[in-house]
Amino acid sequence: MSAAAYPCSPCVAPLQSPAERLEALRATVRNEPDPLVTVTHLLHLCRDEHRVLWEQVGSPSIRATIENELAALRTQIRSRPATATLDAWVREALAQALRPVGGAAPVAIAHGLAQLLDERYGDFFTDSFRRRSPYQPGVGDPVPLGGPDIRAVLDMRPTSPPWRLANRLDETRRVRLAGGWATQFRIVFDYSLFDTLNGVITADTIIATCHPNRTLTEFNLPPDTTQPTYPVAPGDLVQQRCHLERLIGLAGDAGASIVVLPELCLTEALAAELQDWVRRTDGPRLLVAGSYHHADGVPVRRRNTAITWIRGLDRPLTHDKHSPAQQPILEDIQPQGWPEIRVYVGADGWHLVIALCRDLLNPEAVHTLAEIGANLVLVPAMSESLAPFTGQIAHLVSSGQALVALANNPADWAGTGAEPPHRAARALFGHPGLGQQTRLVSSPDAAPGVATLSVRSGMIDWISAHCPDAPAPASADQSLVPLPGWAARLAANVRRYRQPEQQPPEPVTLRRAAVLVLLTDGATGPTVLLTERAADLRDYPGRLVFPGGVSDPQDTNAVSTALRETREEVGLDPGSVQILGVLPALVLQP
Repeated sequence: MSAAAYPCSPCVAPLQSPAERLEALRATVRNEPDPLVTVTHLLHLCRDEHRVLWEQVGSPSIRATIENELAALRTQIRSRPATATLDAWVREALAQALRPVGGAAPVAIAHGLAQLLDERYGDFFTDSFRRRSPYQPGVGDPVPLGGPDIRAVLDMRPTSPPWRLANRLDETRRVRLAGGWATQFRIVFDYSLFDTLNGVITADTIIATCHPNRTLTEFNLPPDTTQPTYPVAPGDLVQQRCHLERLIGLAGDAGASIVVLPELCLTEALAAELQDWVRRTDGPRLLVAGSYHHADGVPVRRRNTAITWIRGLDRPLTHDKHSPAQQPILEDIQPQGWPEIRVYVGADGWHLVIALCRDLLNPEAVHTLAEIGANLVLVPAMSESLAPFTGQIAHLVSSGQALVALANNPADWAGTGAEPPHRAARALFGHPGLGQQTRLVSSPDAAPGVATLSVRSGMIDWISAHCPDAPAPASADQSLVPLPGWAARLAANVRRYRQPEQQPPEPVTLRRAAVLVLLTDGATGPTVLLTERAADLRDYPGRLVFPGGVSDPQDTNAVSTALRETREEVGLDPGSVQILGVLPALVLQP
């Protein structure tokens, strides 16, 4: 059979030359009214020709050429009203600018144009994304980047690089192109809470994690934990409900507006009951109510689902775990479908993501979270060690200046054969102002408690559910006397300092003592009482001090010591005092 009888057809589609590609891009820009789509096309050229772009942006002379070439266009565009669409004049001007000039390649010009459009029309990008919500980007599609500058809510200098100073060449301030990571997860940008989440993080925000359980024995686990385990749930639901109510209340007293509960610390019914907390004025604004095991679907499948309640939203946010635990228990759940990462975008640029325990140990998942600009990550967990999470969370903090809160449970673990049992960290926080970007939170004992993180200061605290120095409730007569505004604000700020007394190390001999900072409401504002010590005293002679002194055996705590000493020194009636809060103990040198 002759080969000539079968003429050869092209094996591939016709290839474009650089000139043809540039002309096609110019035609696209000339006809595209959506600024977000135009920026995406320009960034595609930046990605495709990144080697040329990399060389050109490193040349001061070429950068100067580009700046001079685009200066007039920038001035003209800034003088025109910024709208959600590009008018015909702007589109034509952009197309005409896409040409080589003075040694600058078209890709370098495209990079400058993308930055110009992002600067001038970036405020309209959100509307484009919202119209597509829930938006699921594929490889090469634009990804919205978070907008807040973390420095606006911190009193300290962030240890991670200032936001967006190290952006890549194929992205702008507000847009990044999705890479191959977009095929490994079902990425969803959800704008349904755009206005509801507005103000979710401010300088005054306190994030709390609650820790209700002491040991694994409080859960209904089988004797042989090497066998598949399902379901995992608290053994005594009545007691667990009391623990959770108590801890969420303590978090609210500490001023927390975001509260995270651990993994598998409740049931589906109990998680539903906790919605009442976000409806209360003294409750959190956002409550991640841990997770629970349940089964549903046809055929039935076993799931581990996290549930989140938000004030102003009647429905819960639900997230399925896609990385079952292998130890210390073999979690017998059946994840199905493509693993999903859902990003809730807020109006002020916060990108909220809920992750479940070992889902955060997947390096590809953490890389994806960094790429999609996740900057508020809340994590219910149940793990015998939080050490593996520190690097993952530090990466999120450093790459996107994220705030991360991980709640762990229980305190004491039997381990996997190693003796003796060890105590796990109760919480792990990620914060750009922390020296190592992450901080493990341990507790003095295995009792239930609350860990708190102040966004403004990066201060971390532990509040025991059995705090011996917690202020006693006011008497019936006192409760009728409203606090002045300054006193109420002071009480709210001081509550987060409450923590259990700890015995000093054996080699150190300390005397327990307490003082009373007595504030009264004067004509011009609060006044404070100071006493002057006698000049012939051995300790602190002649100093102005708060009334107080050394604890007596009959004193029950620091509060009773301070009240007793003040009565002895100045005749103050303890019954006339309303305790606003207790500050941590400190060592004072004579």
